[in-house]
Amino acid sequence: MTAATAATVASATTTATTPATIPGGFDPALLQSWISDGRLIETAAGLVAADPPLPVQDAGLVEHEKNLLAAVLIGPGDQRERWGQFRRAIGLRFDEGVPGSLWSDPGHRALALEIDALFRGRRDIAVLNAQALREDLQQRALDGRFQGSLQQIETALAELLAWGREGGPHPELEFSLACQLFQSAKARALFYPGLRRLLAREQVDGGIDAELEHCRDLLNEATAITAGRMRQSLQLCSPADAARECIALASLPAEQRPRPISTGIPSLDMDMRGGILPGTGESTWVLAARSGVGKTTVAIAAAMGLAINGASVLVLSCELSRRAIGARLLSHYCRRASGIYSPRFSSNDLEGRGAVIEGRDLEQLNQLAAQFSEGITPNGRPMGRVLYQSQFAATAEQLAGLVEDCKSAHPELAAVVLDHFHAMGPTPGYGSNTTAELAARATTIKALAGRCELDVLVVAQLNRGAYGNPSGPDVSHLAGTSELERYASAVWLIDRPKVDQFQAPQPGLLEVHHGKVRHGQMAGGNDVSKTTIRLDRSHCFLEADEARRVFSGSDLYPGVECL
Repeated sequence: MTAATAATVASATTTATTPATIPGGFDPALLQSWISDGRLIETAAGLVAADPPLPVQDAGLVEHEKNLLAAVLIGPGDQRERWGQFRRAIGLRFDEGVPGSLWSDPGHRALALEIDALFRGRRDIAVLNAQALREDLQQRALDGRFQGSLQQIETALAELLAWGREGGPHPELEFSLACQLFQSAKARALFYPGLRRLLAREQVDGGIDAELEHCRDLLNEATAITAGRMRQSLQLCSPADAARECIALASLPAEQRPRPISTGIPSLDMDMRGGILPGTGESTWVLAARSGVGKTTVAIAAAMGLAINGASVLVLSCELSRRAIGARLLSHYCRRASGIYSPRFSSNDLEGRGAVIEGRDLEQLNQLAAQFSEGITPNGRPMGRVLYQSQFAATAEQLAGLVEDCKSAHPELAAVVLDHFHAMGPTPGYGSNTTAELAARATTIKALAGRCELDVLVVAQLNRGAYGNPSGPDVSHLAGTSELERYASAVWLIDRPKVDQFQAPQPGLLEVHHGKVRHGQMAGGNDVSKTTIRLDRSHCFLEADEARRVFSGSDLYPGVECL
């Protein structure tokens, strides 16, 4: 190529930032840089100018961004569930934020980051819609806590609200479909420019390793968006990682090591190596019994024990209403505050089905309820957060989505109580194959525990074979599937003590059969297969536990006697 030819080609590809002429008439280094940048393409006929770059914004992608964001913002209700659905669709973990690189429009990007921060509990409000977001932004700007362009976000917000009023497709559009369309549009916007660049070098006599590598990266990124694996690249560990982590843990002084948080029930703690460790959870624990024996009562007592001792807990029930769950939680708190048994403030009373609470009792209840609401234990120490929700006949996938959203908003969440496994709705697609569906349900729960770094206490049902078994229930009596027992770190099977026809059963007395213990028992080398507990069922409160002797001298169980 002559200097004149080079100058001609350079002139054809000159941009606003490129000089019109080349000093000296010929500069090989500059030409090579333009080849490397893709401005010039080498062909058999010589150098030719590349196609002009595509505009930064793709009209189709911007429209899908509008549909998605408008569906989350428009309306008076709380739209956090929709944003959580979008996060799960692209495959984000609870501790990952929605990346700004997803959005092509700067206003949409700023708005999406604010939405995600609100969703993850980083803002003063807990309701997600346009009005709440606007008021929060204005207040933060007045307080000097907002850094960014308020005008940019307000302009984008007004545009999205107008988009909705003008009859855009999003109000009627199924939100899951809106997510899929956005994912597809974003994947196209990522991959096709790289593919066009690769095709443009088709006639070039030379290596295309760099273009192939670039296309591979774009393909992986596009696939991660469409397949729901956003930002979850493959990461493998090496022996060096194991050595570094193990040495750090082993050399940590005893006073700095995290301590297990007790459930408040010695019979459970004995099989859990003392309780749960927040931030390192990955276990499922199964608590099973026949109908009416008291499995939910024990589960509520364990949830409140964890919260009183400082762990944040989520209680989800597929059987009880929100009113019933809240009454059981508060009645346990009131019973613990009294120190001794009192019939006042039972769960029946607090549900409005028992005695009328009035006078001085009502004053005391208001005081205890205020302490409970503020997260203060009866002895004045801070307690963990207690969250609960009723989800009648929800599927395992729906419950998993709710837990993931809750973990994203409350990263300190350490344990979840699922009440109960056999009351969940069936996952579609299994037809009459109940065994396979229950096995998939157990797998979903186990995966949830690991993915969200949680301990999950699963309440379950025993089958009819447990009724007449002379030695009491065992893990073979778990109804429907063996997968639940297979994944569990411990299985507790609860039953009433067997009495003859001349003996009346003692109120609240139950036997805990330790059906499976994966990590060993804290029983001084003994293998304890059965312990006895006594419950105040009206308050979901543990009064006595035979396993208390294992923790002799411990102050973890105030008011719990040793049977």
